[in-house]
Amino acid sequence: MNLRPALAALMLATAAAASPADHFHPRHGLNFDIWIDWQTTEDMVTTQGFLAHYPDWRGKVPQQAIAALKTQGYDFARLPMDPAPLLRIGPGKRQDGLIDQIAEDAALVEATGLKVIVDIHTFPRPDENWGVDTILSDPDLFAAYVALIGKIARRLDGMDPVRVAFEPMNEPTTDCAAVWGSAKPTWPAQLMTLYHAARANAPDLPLVLSGACWGGAQGLVRLDPGKFHDANIIWSFHSYTPFPFTHQGATWTGGPEMVMAHLPYPPSLLTDAAANQRARDAAARAKAENITTDPPATLANLKTMLATYRDSADGHVEDDAALVAKWADKNNIPRGRLLLGEFGANHAPATDTKDDRASRLRFLTAKSRAAEQLGIGWAVWSWSGAFGVVKDDTTRAPDNAICRALGIGPCK
Repeated sequence: MNLRPALAALMLATAAAASPADHFHPRHGLNFDIWIDWQTTEDMVTTQGFLAHYPDWRGKVPQQAIAALKTQGYDFARLPMDPAPLLRIGPGKRQDGLIDQIAEDAALVEATGLKVIVDIHTFPRPDENWGVDTILSDPDLFAAYVALIGKIARRLDGMDPVRVAFEPMNEPTTDCAAVWGSAKPTWPAQLMTLYHAARANAPDLPLVLSGACWGGAQGLVRLDPGKFHDANIIWSFHSYTPFPFTHQGATWTGGPEMVMAHLPYPPSLLTDAAANQRARDAAARAKAENITTDPPATLANLKTMLATYRDSADGHVEDDAALVAKWADKNNIPRGRLLLGEFGANHAPATDTKDDRASRLRFLTAKSRAAEQLGIGWAVWSWSGAFGVVKDDTTRAPDNAICRALGIGPCK
């Protein structure tokens, strides 16, 4: 019996079934900046010329630095686009002009050989009306956001769907009580609304979708992907575990980790003596600088946090990727349609020690390899800034040690 015709037919059927998301297949990615010059939304829309470059990296980052990313080993870029100024401005020519810039940014980066995820990057803005918490809790603002997503999708429609994907919302912060408890979830219905707005206006582009509670793995695996009836979706999750390590010194978190410094990775390297000293140093800093955290950065609370960190297995860094891979297999989702959309670790170059740098390199290796070994692509956070992977934020010259830690390169 000649099996060749049957085999050929099977191969053709398999090829025909592959979606643009399968061809996009993100592997090694880099998150671009949201903003270089951070301003309030009001300042953005009222400062003459500020939004002429949206985001502002477009007017400040050397073009050769963008062009070099492909040769450094990245195959795609995630482009965070802050929707706050678009919502603040509202529908009209000025908003349309910013949407045009989103498409131009995507085309500019894609022309360098990188695939692109256009990420509408919501995040909390506690002192303004345009943050993700407000968008998801205010029906009128959510309706405006859904309309905006439809407009952006329509503008991106027609771009190469195996090279450009669209992410309609970054890190929905709601539903943590549903993810970790028994509260009734609201995000699945809101996600479906956003999905329909995007898909109706961009029928061919891969859509990048995530779960609730900051877009984490636990939120993603509580979604039912079968309700979407769409193979052209990349399912994304963000992972910053272990959080005390990745966000030590990050002043925007509000938690006691913001006054912590010099935690090693993996947790097994933190000795009793070192843990006690780190806790004393952090408590003293909080008191001396009058820093308020939730819960308070008392010596007792800091010791409890470090005890929890030390009790976590070194392999805990891999848990999120393994959880998502299991969910995908259960739902017949190819792992090539999964993405660790953000991971990284805060650093403070002015005060970091050699041990701090070595710990950060070990973490980047562990997190990226955990995803890769499961067939999951990743996008490191971020190109520059406190989580940056470059030598300096001006030239954007790559850090060769970080390239090696991520398993890309050679970066020269």
